[in-house]
This record gives sequence, structure tokens and C-alpha cells, in this order.
Amino acid sequence: MTDSDWANPYGVRKPYGSNGANHGDGGEYGANGAATLSADHPLVPWKQPDHAHQWVDVDHSREELDRFGRDWPELGELLDASVGHGRVVIVSGPPGMGKTTLIHRCIYEVKQRVAAAASAAGNPLPVFVPTAGLENDGRRISVDPDGSFAPTRLINARIRREIAKKLLLHEFPESRVQAIVAEEDPYQAYGEMSDLLVQRNALLFAVIPHIRWNDAHLRAAFLRTCLSHAHTRIVLFVEVSHGAAETAREVATALSGSAAVTHLALRELNSEDIWRFSHSARAAGGGAHVLVEPDRSSLMAAHDEWKPSDVRELRKVFHSAAAALAHSPHPWPIDADALRPHWERRRANRDALLRAPIRPRPGG
Repeated sequence: MTDSDWANPYGVRKPYGSNGANHGDGGEYGANGAATLSADHPLVPWKQPDHAHQWVDVDHSREELDRFGRDWPELGELLDASVGHGRVVIVSGPPGMGKTTLIHRCIYEVKQRVAAAASAAGNPLPVFVPTAGLENDGRRISVDPDGSFAPTRLINARIRREIAKKLLLHEFPESRVQAIVAEEDPYQAYGEMSDLLVQRNALLFAVIPHIRWNDAHLRAAFLRTCLSHAHTRIVLFVEVSHGAAETAREVATALSGSAAVTHLALRELNSEDIWRFSHSARAAGGGAHVLVEPDRSSLMAAHDEWKPSDVRELRKVFHSAAAALAHSPHPWPIDADALRPHWERRRANRDALLRAPIRPRPGG
């Protein structure tokens, strides 16, 4: 079997271009025009259709997706100006646990619901804005060129500029959009944005990335700001990473008591997650592969020995093991023996899987 016949079953197609199609920009794309496979990338089913089938129910993500569905209002409530507010969806959990993928999965569900009810609501235009890119890397909007935190006002301004870019792509009036960007008062700016969305019968879904605040009070203040910015027809998905010393409940407490807030909390992996992940959907568009069904007891033993720290580590280790087996002369399962050399290398350098720390800005 040659490399051209092999599509790593644990790879993720980067959702660039139009559903990953080649538009002549080269680089990320193979000769057949399909986006190349990556060892790790957030799944974006609303942009890359086959990602809906690669989503795996680990880290309690199905439970939280169901919670999102139960809490989500009817389309009419989102469009009703008399309600007076939009929505904030906080997704919290340890770094690498799949928060960005869960946000994209929620957006996929939103698109289905809006499409189903669109005709009864005058076919509103949904506008989706990943303000820090599809990978949701907060450094794009929260870090200055010198590597330190940007001031909060600048972070807010960068988020607004990213939203403005997408509104212009949907042919919103340029003068109105530029006025929103130029407005110094963020609350006033989002109020004007809400008015414009009402006039154009549009809904805004914006993803706010995790920002590594060095001060918990500053983070809480930023979350409260997000809530105040969620005017009618504005829905903000906000990612909040936390370590072992900071619980998801503490994150939610910052916005407690608001009916406009949904909190989705991802937790640590358990012993079943490695087994579930081993059955993740194969990447579409590839050729035959030589992997066979793994033995459950072997994978459970692998979990006890390996103790993977997050979903990102799971994906990278399974991807590496599958790549190594691609050249095997016989079919082999991805079991503990196949995974061990790959998790041992990553376990020795787990910190490298997380984003580099950001230098605190003096005075917050």
C-alpha cells in the first residue's frame, strides 16, 4: 500500500476554503483538491460536513450538547426585540478537552434549527463569526506584538472588528458597520449592531475564544461584559479554559442568576473515553486502511497505564499510531501495544500540547 492510498482514520480535514475544496491556494491541499488531513484540529461540522460524523462522545460532550439543546430558546424568542437580550453560551473545561469542537457542534445544531423554522420567521440570515479563527486561538486577539496581554479595551475592539468584517461580507451597509467599529462605548456599539440585525432580519452567532486572564476578577468582569453585549439577535459562545485549581462552577458563578446564560462544562476523561475514541468516524475521502477492530480489554488497560490528559492528546496519539501502522504488511488493531510508544513520547512532553504562556500585563 502506498502513501497515496492511505487516509489516516484519525485525521481531521482542515475546513478552509469552501468546505475544504481547493481554490488554487495550494499549501494545505492535495492534488485531488481536498483539504489535507491534520493530526489535530477542532471539528467544524457547520463548515466541513463530514466532521459531523467524526465527532466522538467523550469528555461528557454528548451530555453537554443535550443540555444545550434543552436550554436553547425557540427561534422566535431570539428574534423578538421585546425580550431585550440575546444569549451567552459559556463552554468551560480543562485545556485540550474539546471545548472548541463542542462550540462548533452547537453551532451546527443551531444551523439545523434555524433552517427548520426559517420560513415561519421570514428566513432570517444567520451570520457566524469565529472571531479568533476556526481553531479559536485567543492569542490572535488578546496578545500584543511584544507577547504580553493586550488591554481589555483593545481585545473588545478586535472582537468587534472581526464581527464587522463578516457583516460586510454579507453586504450590511458599510457606513453603519464602520460606525459600530468606531463607537467607543462597547455597550452602545453592540446596541447599534442589534438594531442593524433587526433591520436586516439577521442573527449573529459569534465565538469568543479563551483568553488566558492572569486575574480571575478580570476574567469575571470580561464575562459580565459579554453578557451586556448580548443584545437582541446576538448570541455569544465564550470559551473558558481552567486548570485543576479552578472549577467550572466558579466560572459559571460569574454570571449566575441570568436566564440568558447557558453553561456547558467539560470534565476530565474517564476510563470509557479511550474506547469510545477508538471508534471515531473515519476521515472521508480516503482509501482503504489496514486497521481492525481493537480489543476492548486492551484499550481499557491502555487507559489505566496511559491516563491521557485530554482529547487533544488522544487524537494526536491515535493519529501517530495509525500512521505507524499504515506500512504494516498485515492488518493490526490499535491496541495498547500499538499506542504505547506514541503516548510515552507525548507523556514526557505534555506541556508542549498546550499553548505557550502569555506574559501578564502589569496592572492586569
